[in-house]
Amino acid sequence: MAANPLRQVFMMGVVWFLANQRKGLYLDLLEVGSWGGASALTWGQGLELHNNSLGGITCIDAWRPYYTPDTIFDELSKEINDALLGEEPYKIFLKNIEYVHPKIDMTIHKGWSSDIFPKLKQSSFDMIYIDGDHSYENVSVDIEAACKLIKEGGIICGDDLELQGHQVDTSIIKKIPYLDKYMDQESGIVFHPGVTQAVKEIFGDVSSWYGFWAIQKVNADWREISLTGMPPNIPRYITGKNLIELKALMMKHGIL
Repeated sequence: MAANPLRQVFMMGVVWFLANQRKGLYLDLLEVGSWGGASALTWGQGLELHNNSLGGITCIDAWRPYYTPDTIFDELSKEINDALLGEEPYKIFLKNIEYVHPKIDMTIHKGWSSDIFPKLKQSSFDMIYIDGDHSYENVSVDIEAACKLIKEGGIICGDDLELQGHQVDTSIIKKIPYLDKYMDQESGIVFHPGVTQAVKEIFGDVSSWYGFWAIQKVNADWREISLTGMPPNIPRYITGKNLIELKALMMKHGIL
């Protein structure tokens, strides 16, 4: 299972944005939720292209089943749990990160984010990407921890913000706290209510591109960012039909 390729174009855009602001300094990146390594490859490519591979990527993932019998709500969630039981995503991750540029420092923490966060130094990361458990409670915990770990001028970002808090009613999570995905009855858009609600409560509106979101810490406050002018780089691992489809999508949205 790979990350959304269109969102990954903007993920590399965030590295470009930071590299321009930090002006050649070492960039410490942290991702919560690594799965098979698609996002780690993307951060690695971003560092290679925009910061001369000067940086490090810290990956946190338990690579263990996180759905319970009560929270398995469709065939996909069952497939995810089954894959994690066999450790296939972790094996794929280890193979994939072999392709990260050797100058880039890789650190892997195999465990739950709530157990790993206390071991990390506060105000030590230039960027933190959140794509772990999408339930409201766990997204909130991950974001609150990220707020303590991010440097001044750093960026907290994440995946699966299809709708922002002002665009949709998230009251469904009061009835089903561990809900992962839900279809908004008004728009027909499938979104992640836990992500939407947690981001809204902690940051309010954030910058968002096709589900990938970001916010920058500036003078102890939070500000949206602009990626206008970013190079439209395509993840290298995307090939064949998927590459053609991604290029067509980028052209449709005026990115390429």
